[in-house]
Amino acid sequence: MSNLPSVMRKLQSRFRFDPGYLVVLAIVILVLWPFLSRASLPSETDAELHIFRLAELSSLVQGGEFYPRWAPDFYHGYGYPIFNYYAPLTYYLGVPITLLPGLDAVDGVKFVFVLGLLGAAFGMYGFVRDNWGRAAGYVATAVYLYAPYVQYIDPHARGVLPESFSLGMFPLALWALDRLRRERTAWRVGTAVIFVAALVLSHNLMGMFFFGVLLAWAGWQVASSKFTSGKWRVKDAQTRRLANAPFDALFLGFLLAAFFWLPVLLERNAVNLTTLIGAGDNYDFRTHFLSWAELLAVTHRLDWGATEPFFAFNLGVAQWMLGGLGVIMLLLRRTRRMAQVAFFALSAFFLLFMMLPVSTFVWDAIPILPYFQFPWRLLGAAVAVLAILAGAGLAALLDVGRNWSGRVRAGVTAVAVALPILLGLPLTQPAPWPDFGEPSLLRMSLIEHTGRWLGTTSTADYVPVTVEVIPARRGNVVRGFDTNEPLDRVNRPTLPEEVSVVSTELSPLHFHYDVMAPRAFLLRLFLFDYPGWTVRVDGEVVDTELARPEGFIVVPVSAGEHVVDVRFADTPARTLAWVISGMALLMTAVVAWQSRRSRLESDQRHGLLVTVDRLQMTDWVVLTAVIVITAVTLFILNPLGVLHLQSTGYVAELAETAVFADFDGQIALIGYDTNATQAQSGDTLQVNLYWKAQQPQDINYRVFVHVLAPDGYLSAQSDKLNPGDFPTRRWPLDKYVLDDYTISLPMGLAPGSYTVMAGLWDAASGQRLPVQDADGTFVGDHFPLFTLEINELEEK
Repeated sequence: MSNLPSVMRKLQSRFRFDPGYLVVLAIVILVLWPFLSRASLPSETDAELHIFRLAELSSLVQGGEFYPRWAPDFYHGYGYPIFNYYAPLTYYLGVPITLLPGLDAVDGVKFVFVLGLLGAAFGMYGFVRDNWGRAAGYVATAVYLYAPYVQYIDPHARGVLPESFSLGMFPLALWALDRLRRERTAWRVGTAVIFVAALVLSHNLMGMFFFGVLLAWAGWQVASSKFTSGKWRVKDAQTRRLANAPFDALFLGFLLAAFFWLPVLLERNAVNLTTLIGAGDNYDFRTHFLSWAELLAVTHRLDWGATEPFFAFNLGVAQWMLGGLGVIMLLLRRTRRMAQVAFFALSAFFLLFMMLPVSTFVWDAIPILPYFQFPWRLLGAAVAVLAILAGAGLAALLDVGRNWSGRVRAGVTAVAVALPILLGLPLTQPAPWPDFGEPSLLRMSLIEHTGRWLGTTSTADYVPVTVEVIPARRGNVVRGFDTNEPLDRVNRPTLPEEVSVVSTELSPLHFHYDVMAPRAFLLRLFLFDYPGWTVRVDGEVVDTELARPEGFIVVPVSAGEHVVDVRFADTPARTLAWVISGMALLMTAVVAWQSRRSRLESDQRHGLLVTVDRLQMTDWVVLTAVIVITAVTLFILNPLGVLHLQSTGYVAELAETAVFADFDGQIALIGYDTNATQAQSGDTLQVNLYWKAQQPQDINYRVFVHVLAPDGYLSAQSDKLNPGDFPTRRWPLDKYVLDDYTISLPMGLAPGSYTVMAGLWDAASGQRLPVQDADGTFVGDHFPLFTLEINELEEK
């Protein structure tokens, strides 16, 4: 009985609950609300691709293929290895949802979006709370969650599920490693390794980028500890063991994810990856740097009257202000854990540098960087470090005002939490989306038939290199999608008349063919060849041939009765990857077993800010402020529609200049913006056009924007295949299309008045669409937008 109090204290410490999580949950409600309050998901973002990938994976899992690296139903049923190359975690997290009654892949994707945002909230709060206290954790959570990129751009505007989820895994992994470096307990070892592996498995690019950040952070902790103390502060063996703990977890987590990344690395030459890097197009990183004006821009209301509402790739004003507070306090040497703060301050400067054009030489010098495609992708990482700086800055401010009353301290914290929420309110109102519909394989096949995308990619990414020409869709192959039967992948028109082939699908990646042939022939399959496909005839592995240029598998079959077995199996590289992952899992279990230790005592001994188990005044004030903002937003502002614009008719409310140019009753130009009406040679001219379809289009028109000299000579131009990156055939009648152009003015332009004009033309006929007046009279084949004054080039 004498040991009972000690046992109770240990149990209480192990199952302590921080009520601050309730405040965090209140903070995140408005970010989650669009997903929670609306049915379905939009079909005009990348979310559509992830929905169909999840639907395919769910079908494969239900068919007994638990880790398929091949998607057999994509590319018109010819298949391709998307699951061998694309980070799998988000899809596997969504699969259990699709297996529940009444739910499908749309619900699965929505669930993972919500899960990632919750991970971002709780991970950021946990890390900052442990280092700078609860109040700082609240501020960091609000700064991170209400950053435009985290709150809206990734999950809604782009719909990029894996990348959005990686923004949740990063703070969770950072938090787990930070706790582990204080004490190696079994729980902390396990969670750190799992979250590191989850981060690597979340997104091909950002997962590895964040892994590098964590590796740099762990190294910084060791270096800063030795630098600040000049020697190890406690026993060498114990301190070094703690210092190495994050590196051990990073190493084991990375190896645990080897089943994914190792085949990607070793089999990268088996598929087409060249289309992931562009030259002067949408996938060229040089076209996606940000300017200081964009980074510092204010968040504006979204226009529900646009097909794709305009938004800025900005960091957020509150993020700048509060993150800047952390930097200022660091420079004043007022922050606690200055080494931690210094790391994140330097990280912020580095990330900002990498998003600006001045970093072009770095992107050119490092071969892997062009695969990131969009430098603005680093916005997510930038706001993460700014959020941490904001929390540290708030803690430092409260330390400076340690003599303030409790009410003042609570008020300052509440204002710091409320600021990013209030400035982020416009992005809590993404434009409504219609019902996605059923994510069936038949619908997927029909979308592929339209040419909008193939295999949930638009540039032939990850297609086997043996495929020289993408073959057309064949009705006899995809018929199974309509009849809900296995696809018949036998090229039956090429079979000799006397040959009989009966096919049976044993599993989605295992096919069985009973063949009866009076003479030798070639069994041609509508199945892309790729490492892993193994063909056996009567139990013996045979060498297949390649049908060019389509890249299909061809099986030589001799005369007689045979059983042809076609199965997708692991290659040596994939087997090695599984072995490494298995060994990492075993090593993690061993390390965790060896690290069993009481948690509360280690937290107190190594400087963790152990929180009290009840809400204090500051917590209540913050919670009240957040609840009031949330209630006013949901029950007053949202119903009144004041948080968004709603352009109707032939009006684009965002357009700086309203016009109406009627292009043959087909399409109207209803407005434009420009960054300058005066310029010099060598300047860059930005022109935004606002188009509105007047009736359904059966032609994909192209747009031209020309700069004409005073004598009518064409001085500069910018043409676009799909105005607004949205083919005119798909333009709705109830929304306008925003179409942006960047025109480089050549050197040597003579001073004078130049005319900037725009028009539409049909590439098939070469004809321009005529412009007509209110009476229907033809008035030209272009519309003059404005006069551009070219001034004398100033000498520098």
